[in-house]
Amino acid sequence: MWVEQDFRFDTTRQTLLRDPNSMIAKMFDPSSAMQPGVLRNGAYFIDRDPEPFKLVLNYLRSSVLLTSSPSELQAVLCEARYFSLLGLEELVLQRLEEKEDKPEEVLEEYDVFSLNVGGRLFQSSKETLCKYSTSKLAMYVEGKLKQNFDSNGILFIDEDPQDFEYILRALRNASNVPTAVPKEHIDNVLNLRDNLEIREIKFGYREQSNSFVSEYFLSVCR
Repeated sequence: MWVEQDFRFDTTRQTLLRDPNSMIAKMFDPSSAMQPGVLRNGAYFIDRDPEPFKLVLNYLRSSVLLTSSPSELQAVLCEARYFSLLGLEELVLQRLEEKEDKPEEVLEEYDVFSLNVGGRLFQSSKETLCKYSTSKLAMYVEGKLKQNFDSNGILFIDEDPQDFEYILRALRNASNVPTAVPKEHIDNVLNLRDNLEIREIKFGYREQSNSFVSEYFLSVCR
């Protein structure tokens, strides 16, 4: 879809229908009488500000609002009300209220990093993602290896998001504690870990007997 002049956004109908009671869902619901807009060069044109709309679209994709800036929150609030996204409106008002209640001098800026892995958005601190500085993951995040970005300017890594979820969980855990993974996913997770060159993190799985099988035992069995 086109938003204002030349800003094109690519997404799925499923994302646009995430909030079925919203106006944007009705605009793109095939069973709705509401038209999404003028079709231009294969995309629908919507006369809205593309910057806050980008944040709205990310919210529909992941239920995460990627800003804490008061000015951006006010802009997103306008879009949420325009598109009747009541959940987003409530979230924005809550954040604005928190900003008002918290004294300015104690506000802290957290180093939150957004990462698109296989089409799924992850958020973590840059410190966590770069925990092992020689890993490929750290080098991607820090720009030491060639980076690819999605249409919203978020760093994109073409790997399975379900497997990456366990990688991120392990990075957040203590390095001496194996992270539990479902037995049917263990091989894929270990392969992804090796692809990203993070050999320091360890994994294991639980048997039906509830006994924990660590990666050390798995490597001996192979």
